[in-house]
Amino acid sequence: MQWQDKGIVLSSKKHGERALILKFLTNHNGVYSGVVRYGTSKKIRYMFEPGNLLSLTWRARLPEQMGSFQCDALELYTSKIINKPLHLSALCSHTSLLDLLLPERESCSNIFTSSIDLIEQLSSKSKLWMYDYIRWEIYFLSELGFGLDLKKCAVTGKKESLTYVSPKTGRAVSREAAGKWANRLLPLPSFIINDYYDAELFGKNLQEGIKLSSYFLNKYSESIGLKLPYARNAFVKKISK
Repeated sequence: MQWQDKGIVLSSKKHGERALILKFLTNHNGVYSGVVRYGTSKKIRYMFEPGNLLSLTWRARLPEQMGSFQCDALELYTSKIINKPLHLSALCSHTSLLDLLLPERESCSNIFTSSIDLIEQLSSKSKLWMYDYIRWEIYFLSELGFGLDLKKCAVTGKKESLTYVSPKTGRAVSREAAGKWANRLLPLPSFIINDYYDAELFGKNLQEGIKLSSYFLNKYSESIGLKLPYARNAFVKKISK
């Protein structure tokens, strides 16, 4: 049995003396693991850093077997940000979330496409990549079936002045409707629901955004008996300083 695809490296671990077990998020086949023979070789191991995009050929005698990969480099994104510690931390956070929360061998082409878009942003010169990262986490939650309803106020049904999110329901609440309950709600920074970025509120919006996505990512992961990965927690600490 054989297929060809392209995939984002999510993680790797040593297998025997010379091989690696690689896990990829592929475009058409979902998350897949397989053995790369001689993966520890100096000639090719640089390809297997999380976040890199590779061309893959997977082979196995039976479909339920782990199988093996043959790999060729398409985009070595890690090398583009290796000297940018915060960007690299974001990339590790991103791939660790995919590694932890996506089931294996289930189609998720939308997540693959959105992940490539985010990684491209991380490796570009954009100054807004932190906003894009947080918006990706909110999108990822929706793809996992834990989406937030941020289009209209849960109380009034209006679409204006949406400034809070209910921690219980994940639904937006307007400033007017929040009233005395505002201190029990999560702030909803405007950049999450539109393309407007306020440079003067960059730090405040960033902290509100990561607090929002963190709350619901934790809620989702706990609901399936998992804890968010170390790489994600480390990234949040770095941008919270």
